[in-house]
Amino acid sequence: MSTPRRFRFLVPALLVVGMAGCLPYPQEEGDYVLTPVEVFRDECGLAESNRDQFQGTLQITGRVVSMDLDLLDSRLTGYFLEGGDDFSIDGSVVNAVATVNDQACLLDQVNIHLEGTTRCETQFNGELRVRYEAQRPDTCVCELWMRYEAVKDSKPCDL
Repeated sequence: MSTPRRFRFLVPALLVVGMAGCLPYPQEEGDYVLTPVEVFRDECGLAESNRDQFQGTLQITGRVVSMDLDLLDSRLTGYFLEGGDDFSIDGSVVNAVATVNDQACLLDQVNIHLEGTTRCETQFNGELRVRYEAQRPDTCVCELWMRYEAVKDSKPCDL
């Protein structure tokens, strides 16, 4: 087979492979502030005591979504779901130190789950779940479930 004929098959194949990872998602990358809208569960007051920690930097590569969240310097990673506007990301931190009810706690593990739905390029909304796990004392074991609104550069969809 001649060289030009080989390229005739190779070029379209490379284009298909290259475009497969570049799906168009309207959500912009960058720094977002997550504001609690409704708290479903929070027996330890984590929503209020960590209010300034609910911010992070969102990165998008193809379908992969990740966020460096200020809460315990955690990194969440996941995917855009099939529809394209919804995503789900998870992360965990081990051997973290946190203050719970004015008490210093050594946490065995912290699990964080965030679900988001794109509202516009600079805003997404969703639910956040945080679980603190510790052997002792029991007062360090906590869960936070809340609905939030995340906005980039103070530019919600309404503006």
